Amino acid sequence: MESTQRQIALRDPLLLRLTTRPEMVATILLVAMSLFLLATTTTFATQENILWICYGFSVIGIATIGLLPVLLTADIDFAIGAEIGLAAVIAGRIVFYDPEAPDLLVFGAAVGSGLAFGLVNGLIVAKLKFNPFIATLATSFVGRGLIMLISENRNLSGFSDALIGLGEGKILGVPNLVVIFFVLAAFWHWILTRTVFGHYLFAIGANPAAARLCGVAVDRIRILTFVICGGMCGLAGFLLACRLGVAEQAAGIGYEMDSIAAAVVGGVSIFGGAGSVIGVVIGTAAMAVIRNGLVLLQIGSTWQLLITGAIIVFAVSIDGVRRRMRNYG
Repeated sequence: MESTQRQIALRDPLLLRLTTRPEMVATILLVAMSLFLLATTTTFATQENILWICYGFSVIGIATIGLLPVLLTADIDFAIGAEIGLAAVIAGRIVFYDPEAPDLLVFGAAVGSGLAFGLVNGLIVAKLKFNPFIATLATSFVGRGLIMLISENRNLSGFSDALIGLGEGKILGVPNLVVIFFVLAAFWHWILTRTVFGHYLFAIGANPAAARLCGVAVDRIRILTFVICGGMCGLAGFLLACRLGVAEQAAGIGYEMDSIAAAVVGGVSIFGGAGSVIGVVIGTAAMAVIRNGLVLLQIGSTWQLLITGAIIVFAVSIDGVRRRMRNYG
């Protein structure tokens, strides 16, 4: 009897490539949208617009790399936006009330807030056995409340020239944020492909019961993935505030959906056990270009949401086919 993959290949070779190479969906979207915008707009290829894409791409990308380990273990974190916003306003409050505060303190407080947030999420999900969707959705509201309380319902400024330079500066013409993103991407690619910890993540996502029987500390690793996600989001929030030179109380709103969309479009399975940093990079770039294109084409926010939602539905559908192939192929 022919395997599922062979049956799909006979009927639709393109669908086979889409399901066996998860990054292809994001690659096709990225190339197609870029060519379309080059042909239909005069501003897409300008230096100012490319920089705008790069800055947004980097912040969302850093958060999405942090989300990847969570998704690999078949969990999810809907508190990403709150984690980013909380890190930003904590950094902003420090510099607002103490302009002489050491930059390292500002950095540590921002990233530390993300790590603590992630630890709370991990304990609720792994130890209290709450559904990760419900748990992180609830903590996202708590986070938003803390943001309003800490920011006192205002934007906070006062970042030092060094911090603003970190957010806005360039290395050999490449924005610092892009460099940081790709360094982190390379590091996490190595972690996921070359270390025991990376193999554990895939094993837990594929079959947590079997992983536990093999001696893997499943709950401890699940907690650690949420801590990692929180820390990466804390870094993203810190860098976002440095780039803007102000910590906005609205920072991070909607970032959770952008991050999840980038991961899913990049071939990360929402069912766990499948995904890659390369896919995240391509997926983040694709979604950044699509978002930018919708703005350049002056498409209203309602249609932007509909189009983004349709792309996510398509990517999830491909993910569902891929999952069935892994189970029955």
